[in-house]
Amino acid sequence: MVITTDRCMIRSQNSNAIYWEQGVYPEWTVISVFRGGFQQTRGTGVEPHYHDNDEIWLFTAGRGEVWLNGERFDVTPNTAVYTPMGVVHRFQMFTDYENNALVTRLERQKRPTHILVEEDGPPVPTVAGFVIPGERNAGPFPDPGPRCPLSELRHVVFAAGSELAETPLPCHEHWCVLEGTVHLSVDGLEVELSPGDVALLRAGTVRRMGAQTRARVVLARER
Repeated sequence: MVITTDRCMIRSQNSNAIYWEQGVYPEWTVISVFRGGFQQTRGTGVEPHYHDNDEIWLFTAGRGEVWLNGERFDVTPNTAVYTPMGVVHRFQMFTDYENNALVTRLERQKRPTHILVEEDGPPVPTVAGFVIPGERNAGPFPDPGPRCPLSELRHVVFAAGSELAETPLPCHEHWCVLEGTVHLSVDGLEVELSPGDVALLRAGTVRRMGAQTRARVVLARER
């Protein structure tokens, strides 16, 4: 399922399955891919690498550690990790975990992959990355710096019967459903979102959301 208007794009899990796809999301968003609900077992992670774009992770479950340019940080549930282009990063998880990721459009050589220092040489840096611990990640990032495309990335739980009031959005806002069913109204368009579905909403859109039963989502807001 793909629904596109001048105000929003809604993609089902099956239509949002390629991590490095380019030119699919609308031009008005800086986000190129938003994927959620990666569930993995303890002991897994990724090797040290960097990208020709920015990547932002949100660990919605699990405990482990992440390194940005050799500096170690703890990972707990709801931890956000910003890895800008040119930062070598990796993570290792000690428990089963759930991860979610957003990436920006490719730049420089536009290589859609993990780039390894041993094979391709060291990266040209841009800005430093940062980690927001899970217990502190309850709203906007305290200092996103000059390059981070997001002002906020966090785990949100809808209680059964809860609803976000209808409101025009002051910034681009994106949602990925992890569990349950979420009802979304966008400028009068009514949609039911299931796990894996992504809704990209443009600033100025009138949005209302709610859930009849408990649901978990990831919320990303642009700057």
